[in-house]
Amino acid sequence: MAEDLAFAAERSFLATELLTWLWFRCEVEGGEFDLDGGQVALVVEDGLSLASWDDDGPRASLRGGTPTLRPEAANALGGGLVLRRARFVAARGDREWHFALDGDTLDLLGVKVPEPPEGEEDDAVDALAEKLAAGEELRGIVDALYAQFLELRLSKDWDAIEVPRLADWVKAKLDRAWQTVGA
Repeated sequence: MAEDLAFAAERSFLATELLTWLWFRCEVEGGEFDLDGGQVALVVEDGLSLASWDDDGPRASLRGGTPTLRPEAANALGGGLVLRRARFVAARGDREWHFALDGDTLDLLGVKVPEPPEGEEDDAVDALAEKLAAGEELRGIVDALYAQFLELRLSKDWDAIEVPRLADWVKAKLDRAWQTVGA
């Protein structure tokens, strides 16, 4: 049991990297993901929490407006902070979920599931079952995004292609931030 916990702790950085990669994909590639259950659109919503790897290090929380585009977000990334929690909107067809994703545990927080189809909300038991099913569908979406990320992260393309793309993205964000603050 202790060995399992130690193994998980050694790899917990992957969940945090996932959040940053999702942010990157949303900004650079429009946030469209082809998953087994169909196409999913993802948007980083209001609410970012960034922190250093050191528990006693700096932290930044950005809310309001479009925090992903603010100079503070670019400066946090450029300063080595990592995304620890973010709010997202995921859409599949006409169904939309609002949620926060924790970068340490991949827990779903503050989940708002799609409303049941018209006429199905009459029965409280059916409405609850529909909401629970929608929550499970969201968990499946996040698991599929994580699997897609891990496949790339563990491939040779990660260091050769994706890391330079991420570095260019952060540099471009810093350049825009510098222009925004009137350099």
